[in-house]
This record gives sequence, C-alpha cells and structure tokens, in this order.
Amino acid sequence: MKKLILLLIVVFLYTQTAQTQITRGATPGEIYISNDWYIENGIIHKAVFRSDDNGETLTVQYEATDPPYGGAMGIGKVLGDATQGALYNFGDNELWVSFDYGVNWEYRESNPSYTKFFSGVNQGLIFKGNYGFFKSVNYGLSFELLPITVTCPFTEVGFYEPEFYGITGEAGSYYNFVHTIDYGQTYTEIPIDSSVAFWAPGGYWPKISRGTEPGELYLVSWWLNSSYKIFHSIDTGYTWTEKFESGYIDIYSWGVQYTAGRQQGSFYVKRSTYDFATQYSFIYIDYSSDYGETFTTYFHGAPSPQPSNYPENFSAHNIELKWTDPEEGILPHAYLVRMSRFGFEAIPVPVDNKSIPDCDTVKNIPYGEEKCIFKNLIPATVYYFKIFPYTLNGGEINYKTEGGGIQTMKMTKE
Repeated sequence: MKKLILLLIVVFLYTQTAQTQITRGATPGEIYISNDWYIENGIIHKAVFRSDDNGETLTVQYEATDPPYGGAMGIGKVLGDATQGALYNFGDNELWVSFDYGVNWEYRESNPSYTKFFSGVNQGLIFKGNYGFFKSVNYGLSFELLPITVTCPFTEVGFYEPEFYGITGEAGSYYNFVHTIDYGQTYTEIPIDSSVAFWAPGGYWPKISRGTEPGELYLVSWWLNSSYKIFHSIDTGYTWTEKFESGYIDIYSWGVQYTAGRQQGSFYVKRSTYDFATQYSFIYIDYSSDYGETFTTYFHGAPSPQPSNYPENFSAHNIELKWTDPEEGILPHAYLVRMSRFGFEAIPVPVDNKSIPDCDTVKNIPYGEEKCIFKNLIPATVYYFKIFPYTLNGGEINYKTEGGGIQTMKMTKE
C-alpha cells in the first residue's frame, strides 16, 4: 500500500510540471526556478531556487509544502523582474512578490488559475491577461485595465513594453508565429515551417523566449520521438536557424522548461525528475553561452550524506573582515584588501593603472560580497588590514586612496 501511495504521489508530481518554472533574473548568470524538492511522510515539499552562476550552484530561497500550511505562500510559476532581487510567484491562484531574491514574499492579489503573467522588461512592470489585459507599474500592487481586447495566445513579453510574442495554430496541422508592438491591438502572423514546429506531444507546445537584442528570439519545439529542438532567430521570427536537437526524453517522468538569459547568447534548459531512492527531485540545469548550440550540464540531487567524522586540529586561526557596500555615487567594481603583521605603515598604498593579484596577504573582493577571509594565520597574533575600493581593472584600474585607505586590526585566537 505504501508503494502504491508513493507511486500516486509521483504521478501527481509530474502532472504538475506546468506549475514549475525557470526564469531569468535581473543580472547576467542569474536564474530562478520553482520545482518539487522532496517528499517526507507523504507530504510534497516545493522550493524556489536561485543561481547566480548559470545554474552551477542552486540555493533554496523559499520552501513550502503542497498544499501550503497556515496561509503560507504556495509555490507555482516564478517570473523575474528587471529590478535586481525582485521576483514574482503565481501559485495557488495568488500573486506574490519578493524584493530580496525570493526569501521573503508579499501577497498581492488572487486570480483565476488560467491567468497569464508577463514581466522582466522594465523595473516593476508586470502584465496579466485573463478577462482583458492588465498592466501594473508598481510590482503588482495595482493593475489598470488596458483599453484593448487580447484574443491571441501571447506567451512572452517582447523587448519593448508594448511588444508581445506568441504562437497560434494546431498541433499536427500548422503553427504561426504572432508578433504585436501595440499590446495586441494589431499583430502579424508569420507561418512557421513544419520543420521548425509541428507537434505538441504530451502538451509540450512550441514556446518562444526573447533574446537580449531587438528581434532576437528562441523557439523550442517538441517532436513525436520525444525530443526537442532549439531554434534561433534574429529577424523577429521570419527565419529560424536550428541550434540543437536533444535525445529521447520520457516526458511522462521528466519536467522540462527553458528560457533565454540576460547575457548575450545565454540559454537555459531545466530538466527534473523524481528519485525513488532518496525521495528528492533530481534537477539538471543545461547552460549554453553560444545561443543554444552547445551546453554545460549541472546536476543537483539530494543533499550529500552526513559526514562520518569531525575534522582534526580544529583552530580559529582565520580572520574574517566584513563591511557594508556604498549604494550612492560612483560605485566600486571591487575592493583591494591588504594585510600585514607589522603595522599599518607596512601596508603599501596601491598605484593607479596597476592591478595587484591575490596572494596570502592580498584579496580582490567583488562589489556585493561585503566580506573576505584570511586563512592559516599565526595564533595569538595581531594583524593589520587596509581596504581600497577601485573601479575598472588591469591597466585602467583606479583606486580610491585618499587618507591611505580604511584600516582595521584584529587578533587571532590561541
């Protein structure tokens, strides 16, 4: 009986693949996904994940059961905004927004389950379509009804605010690419060649994703042999170039979603399935930097087993420095942090146009990290530090050195 219940849960998981999503963030290399995470005591746990390195690492930002408990947010489809750290979630027929990379969420409103949302062009701009077409410029706090009736099935917002893309047609018969530059008041329909898109096995309809330049698009289509193809266009859908064809995928055991990224040429495919042994989802992120032609795959499975032993010779001979980044004026690209055992005077002031590589006493820390660690230091010893913000790099590097830099001192433990 237990096995039967588990099988039913797994079937449920993969009839819900439409509720999972991958979306680009606001910065290059940043993606978010929503996905089933694991099953515990028959309860499904879902999560919103974030990566800022093209999917190589995934961090759980938010977790909820399905269905959620006690008024918590249900996880459904996530959509990125053009604002750094801003993210939308439409789950359990409710729209929520986060301003801290998906960690905390604010409720916005309820909508029918068939409502479509579009975002990511301008900061705070989000559209929705159900009975009419609505626009919000304040992160979904309020929506205004646009004076138009949209009947075409748009599935992607374009490069400019009034621009939208979609595909209309019938699987096994024909598809047209649809393009509007006035919210759908008027639009053009361009026939799609049957070698580009023709079928929709298992409900996998062809999907459009915008690129990083005006007129640049990606199209992913599925075929009866349970494989998908990626096509690229630079002329707003008039011509398509095939970039990639996958191998066989069991679409009844795998959920597959995709999106273009913020970096030129970047494209992502998320593939997920359920592992019976660990009761965790297996998530694969396929990342391309050459317009979908070749991919690097990153695998994310169940958490690693607990280590068997503690480390030996444990000590506190490291020093961690922390600071708060400035948010106004000319912002630094990074910081040069220098260390000495012999006093502040022993720390040289850097010279413009000459970068200094990392070593035991030097760290270059990108803007945004707000900390660095110096390791393997001498016990019970005072160390001296100076920090110098800088812009650019290499032969153009420009350090802020007035007053000799900001300084501090710390002592390692015994």
